[in-house]
Amino acid sequence: MDIFRRAALPLLIAFCMAGAARAAEDSAWIHLFNGKDLKDWDFKIRHQALNKDTLHTFKVVNGNLFVDYSEYKNFDGEPFGHMGYKLRPFSYYLLRGEYQFITDKQVPGGPGWAKENNGFMLHSQSIASMGLDQDFPISLEAQLLGPANGSGTMNLCTPGTNFHDMAGKLITDHCVNATANTRQPTPAWTTVSALVLGDSVIKHMVGKDTVFKFTKPEMGGGNVSGNTVQIVNGKALKEGYVVIQAESAPVLFRKIDLLDLVGCMDKTKAAYRTYFVKDDPEACKVTTARAAPRPVRFDLARVGDMLRVSGEGAAFSEVRRADGSLCASFASVANVTGFAPDRPGLYFATVRTAAGSAVRKFAFY
Repeated sequence: MDIFRRAALPLLIAFCMAGAARAAEDSAWIHLFNGKDLKDWDFKIRHQALNKDTLHTFKVVNGNLFVDYSEYKNFDGEPFGHMGYKLRPFSYYLLRGEYQFITDKQVPGGPGWAKENNGFMLHSQSIASMGLDQDFPISLEAQLLGPANGSGTMNLCTPGTNFHDMAGKLITDHCVNATANTRQPTPAWTTVSALVLGDSVIKHMVGKDTVFKFTKPEMGGGNVSGNTVQIVNGKALKEGYVVIQAESAPVLFRKIDLLDLVGCMDKTKAAYRTYFVKDDPEACKVTTARAAPRPVRFDLARVGDMLRVSGEGAAFSEVRRADGSLCASFASVANVTGFAPDRPGLYFATVRTAAGSAVRKFAFY
């Protein structure tokens, strides 16, 4: 364990136990599921091409994400599905979610173990990299169960992966149960979270209780078929995508949020936040009046609570949040344009012309 991990471990334990994440303003959370649409996600149904979901397995209903098998007559061919947040991978973060299963609605022919069974796949390969006939992504599954399946939720399953227990012993079992925990009866919402610290400590929580904890996740083992990404035994899993499953049972999600724990750790900078545990010096920089390389020229400057964008001959400009969502777009920046971010965080300004494009990253706090 390197110096950073030795220093970060006690901080993170204190972070969880003291609820330091609550100190983060809600605006700091990335709403992976926005309650409106699924445009930020990729889909993979086994035996179907990327983003082809002919039986509408994933949809938004009444502001909830619905994993739905109502159009399936049976589970022939085991059409497991996965839906992954595509805009970026994450390494150090806190994930929170709320889910509920729908009683006795499993598709005919679904495996017994999959009844009221879903999962958050952490440190996952991207959905786009999955093979046509691949059943599960190489990942660490924080298993989400309903009351009809097992004595708890947030167990760990390991498709194409292994892990170490907190004493450092390599564990190659495919699924390991979390501490028994109480879940809400179906249908009702269960609140879960996962604290992920690169390839050091990962903690699964139900409500405020830690129910599973492990370290040093790595590639290895089996329980994945049809994969085109090679499983390199022993390769550390330090980052990856957030993915949810479709395993033959219908389930609703009303919240999937993520707090990125990577950021400016220089206490003298405006971008510093107490909950960051891994430093990103770039996030400490607030861009002011920095010109992009020719032939695209534009400047960014803070003017009070506004971002001033100015430039020459630009045909189009836009500002996006760190999660990739669009904040504002402008037909041109030939004249000074004002933009007021709606919440603090890291932003990316892009200017495009026929001659090329340029991007500038800036923190707004």
